[in-house]
Amino acid sequence: MKEVLIIGDGFAAAVMAAHLLRSGVASTSIAIVGPGEVGKGNAYGCDSQFFRLNIREDLPIIFSEDPLHFSSWAQENINDPHAKTDAGYFYRRQDFGRYVSGLIMRESKSSQPEHIKARVLGISGTEGFWNLELDDQSVLSAQHIIIATGNPPPTWPCEVSSPKTVKPSVELIENPWTGSALEVINPQENIILLGGGLTALDVINTLVERKHLGMIYVISPRAVLPPAQANWQRKVQPNWPQNLTPAKMIRFMRNYLPSASTASPEWQSAWEELRPNINTIWQQFSPHQKRSLFKRLGWLWNLYRFRASPQTIAAYEQLRAKNQIQFKLGRAKEIQYYQSQVKVLLANGAEVNGDRIINCTGVASDPLLRKLIEDQLAIFDPLGSGIAVDENWRVLHAPQKRWNTLRMIGPATMGSLGDVIAASAIAKQAEQLAAQISRGSFLNNL
Repeated sequence: MKEVLIIGDGFAAAVMAAHLLRSGVASTSIAIVGPGEVGKGNAYGCDSQFFRLNIREDLPIIFSEDPLHFSSWAQENINDPHAKTDAGYFYRRQDFGRYVSGLIMRESKSSQPEHIKARVLGISGTEGFWNLELDDQSVLSAQHIIIATGNPPPTWPCEVSSPKTVKPSVELIENPWTGSALEVINPQENIILLGGGLTALDVINTLVERKHLGMIYVISPRAVLPPAQANWQRKVQPNWPQNLTPAKMIRFMRNYLPSASTASPEWQSAWEELRPNINTIWQQFSPHQKRSLFKRLGWLWNLYRFRASPQTIAAYEQLRAKNQIQFKLGRAKEIQYYQSQVKVLLANGAEVNGDRIINCTGVASDPLLRKLIEDQLAIFDPLGSGIAVDENWRVLHAPQKRWNTLRMIGPATMGSLGDVIAASAIAKQAEQLAAQISRGSFLNNL
């Protein structure tokens, strides 16, 4: 029987364990379950030296009392002459992964928490007596569970078809996040990118650095990429009106943002001044209001929320100047593969042909969270993208019923709690939950 068990092996799991240790919870009381190296996960377990963070070095705040902890570590431990830009230092994701994976060791005073290298397939049991089914056919028991699985790897968003005699090939890259699959690309190939967000920009940067010569086609509903990060600074705190509705919130934000380019420091400073209050406002809305707001503005929020590193935007501009990249507007309906050629059929009837397709559509759904809903241990969040939690990260199994000993932090809490995607937002959740646990409120809720 484990006392506190963390499910996950990426950033969220690592910072959760680090904050528990820093708050005084004994390492012998903590266990971590995940198949990979703790701290790297899907986001930072990169093989590619061309995949970069999309935020400058002072923004990943892991410890509130030491906000420049990563920045100081980077100065001493990273040799990356290409990180420096006019907007700050944008380091390689693999180097940030090294930093995160070392957090637990730096916080451990003696022994480290046990790491069980397996994947959790399902959870059963009840309050304080949980059983976890693992993919090695073993079962773990735990008093308290913290789900910190982070972002699951991407899967194809549409049907993939090929003749029965043709096996899946390297021409179909479903998950490019490690970057290793990009190393085999021939410079002459015509590449299709499915999606136009940060993952697409990582791939574009890699192809440019590898001197790619073929055409690159970007399939996206809109011919627009996230803007490059500027050297923005928060200068003032907005005076938000009271009793906000989604419509009033949108109106206030529109009036607050300046009539300047979204790539300018002026506009991005104003945008970032608005963000600290968004989560509190979001949590005050009803489920219906959340769904309506996200349906109306979700794509726009993601566009400006996920701004890109200057290096990746510079790579895109190089391709654009040589007419080597084109947008193909639409949504993929089907991917066809035959004789080393790929074809994407769009919902609007158009076709895009190439030599290789790379899935850049972002995260997929988490199979463990889906299983919890199927087993009626959890319910969907208002957006239907994750499971519902309350303000103390307790998983809800009915609209007004929650588990005291089953909690969740990380990006999957976005539908319930708001903008919880940045490293600093996830680390803040971990810090606050660790404080509850160290005070005994987590244990005393039994």
